[in-house]
Amino acid sequence: MVSHELRFLQIQVSKEQGQSLPAAVIMDTLTSLEYVSAVSTIGDFPEYILALRYKDQSALEQFKNISQFEITRIIEEREGYSLVQARTYGPLPMLIHKNKSVWLQTPSVVSSTNGLFMTVHGTTKGLKEFRDGIAELLPSSIKIRISKDLKADWIAAPQLPTRRKEVLELAVKLGYYSTPRKCTQRALAEKLGVRQGTVAEHLQSAESTIIQSWADQAK
Repeated sequence: MVSHELRFLQIQVSKEQGQSLPAAVIMDTLTSLEYVSAVSTIGDFPEYILALRYKDQSALEQFKNISQFEITRIIEEREGYSLVQARTYGPLPMLIHKNKSVWLQTPSVVSSTNGLFMTVHGTTKGLKEFRDGIAELLPSSIKIRISKDLKADWIAAPQLPTRRKEVLELAVKLGYYSTPRKCTQRALAEKLGVRQGTVAEHLQSAESTIIQSWADQAK
């Protein structure tokens, strides 16, 4: 039996480094755009569930006019937050979409303050091809990291508030970060007896803390 070893690749692109990307306007429009799950990876373009955060409603309208995205369904919308289903046409998502040996994974976030942090899961060969493609799109100064397993390459875990840690641990236990995803934020909220928005805020904040901790330690 042949063993196919899967790895993780993570890239970090500052806001300044990402200005050459067509979708850099996201960082000037939204507070953050977070990849939640894949809807479809077949066909000409990938379709994802995305969590959008913004300071005012006009930002959502501006996002709808960005040519690299096409919202096909608004799943949930409330003040400062929208959960949407959207097709993506940007060069980085298409680089993943055309490579059948890699898959976008959480955490993958575009932030107005921290730029882009992307996690890609795939075979060794697939990730090397993806990395070669990145080199043609982004400056050589960006941080790229490939590991056999996120658990295997040990990093000191940042301290999280008790409640936030409880929410994150339950999300991991119930498979929220599995591929394919085994539970939703709504299911986590019902389990915890809180609003879905509260769960979303806890997870987003925890992921941001963990990502920043990784970035600081990877320097």
